[in-house]
Amino acid sequence: MFNQPLKVIFIPGSGEGNPYQKLLSDSLSKENVHVSFGLDLRLFLTSRSCKKYWKPKVIHFHWLHPLIIAPSNAWKTILKSVTFIGELLILKLFGIKMVWTVHNIVNHEKKFSFLESFFTKLFAIFCNEIIVHSQFAKKEVIKIYKIKESLITVVPHGNYIDYYKNTISREQARQQLTLNKKDVVFLLFGQIRSYKGVPELINAFKNLKSQQTKLLIIGKPRNNKMISDIQNECKKNKNIKAVLEFILKDEVQVYMNASDIIILPYRNVLTSGAAILTMSFAKPIIAPAIGCMPELLGKNGGILYNPTEKDGLIKAMRRALKINFKKMGKYNFEFAKQLPWHKIAKKTCNVYQQCLKTKN
Repeated sequence: MFNQPLKVIFIPGSGEGNPYQKLLSDSLSKENVHVSFGLDLRLFLTSRSCKKYWKPKVIHFHWLHPLIIAPSNAWKTILKSVTFIGELLILKLFGIKMVWTVHNIVNHEKKFSFLESFFTKLFAIFCNEIIVHSQFAKKEVIKIYKIKESLITVVPHGNYIDYYKNTISREQARQQLTLNKKDVVFLLFGQIRSYKGVPELINAFKNLKSQQTKLLIIGKPRNNKMISDIQNECKKNKNIKAVLEFILKDEVQVYMNASDIIILPYRNVLTSGAAILTMSFAKPIIAPAIGCMPELLGKNGGILYNPTEKDGLIKAMRRALKINFKKMGKYNFEFAKQLPWHKIAKKTCNVYQQCLKTKN
């Protein structure tokens, strides 16, 4: 797309197990965009990354909370945030353009969320262009950050169809996990964090009171208390099984293909890479009717429930026992196929082009 190589820095680099930035950068390279990843630093990350990769045309920001939040202390958070804003001022003087992909409104643990919101609003002033993954996210960003609609572009989250292996059959996967082929298997997959509603899911599952159902909780918890709580529930109920560790890339297919339906019982959500992963494996989804979920699933990709309804989740799980899993999964897979990374890269390049036309 670009006649001359375009130098871009992704800040910050992605965390453990998240291939989003790699898939995007690999596809951008085919459009003559040379992406470097920000340094793994706590202080002056942005400016020192720019110095090392001198000098980028565009800084593409992703998750902001590592740049703003100091988890241990509010005053350190203020100092860190003021330093970050100061870096942006200096970089603007060098004519560097800034793009921001909004993955979250605030950090999932909501640590010092008031401070994060305040400094994020300041940060947004420096952005030349903003990317969101859904129409819902676009409306939220306009409402919360008071940003002009013309600065915001919807670029969907790319799929994972060609990234993870998908060669193991349902029968083979269940044999490997010692699951009965006749059981209905619910799966919660991915890093286990407080906003993902694991206690609510466990309580709903226990109230199903069905011996023909299994619940798999697969992923690495954020802290030891979560590990202890989930392990205690597994001891009480033999139909709940947990693997509380990071799952290697080639093992993802085992859990996905052994399951019938994936549950994403979010307490809050803006964008869901887990939903795209699920769709890439042709699986239906149970999720609350919040955030991007109604937009992704529609009426055909899963079961949406009202999270404010006391028995909303358990009702959705009971409904799931009567649906056609393959039909819903096929719909989701066809949806995911429309989100290849080369298309995502071209849309992102269009944002970069627009960004370069703007005055700093």
